[in-house]
Amino acid sequence: MYQIQACEEEDKRYIVDRLVAYNLTQVPARQEELFVDLSRKAVAESGEVIAGIIARMYCWNCADVDVLWVADCCRGNGIGKRLLRETEEAAREKGAYLIHLDTFDFQAKEFYEGLGYEVFGVLDDCPRGHERYYMKKRLA
Repeated sequence: MYQIQACEEEDKRYIVDRLVAYNLTQVPARQEELFVDLSRKAVAESGEVIAGIIARMYCWNCADVDVLWVADCCRGNGIGKRLLRETEEAAREKGAYLIHLDTFDFQAKEFYEGLGYEVFGVLDDCPRGHERYYMKKRLA
């Protein structure tokens, strides 16, 4: 018998750790450190964070961009492009051959395409009336 309950933070870590352990029995890790943080931020002279990227390289020399954000006041100034390129370079230096991300139709699909990313999947009607694009780029 069992019960379904809400997860605490430690439960989430445990569940992820168990999945990673299983995955590694199927495909051995290709990098020494299983998860490498590649996250960066741009900080104005005032100390305010004006942009940031949350990304990491995982198990098999692949990098994943979870979030890339630039403040409205700073868009179009090349900050996002610089953050993404520096993240790609850091991943490449650590042995990554592939980087992937997702974006919505109201976000930055064309921005990523202009930097060499290609769509490999689309989730329609997510959120309703919109599309979510899954994109990748070879780094090697």
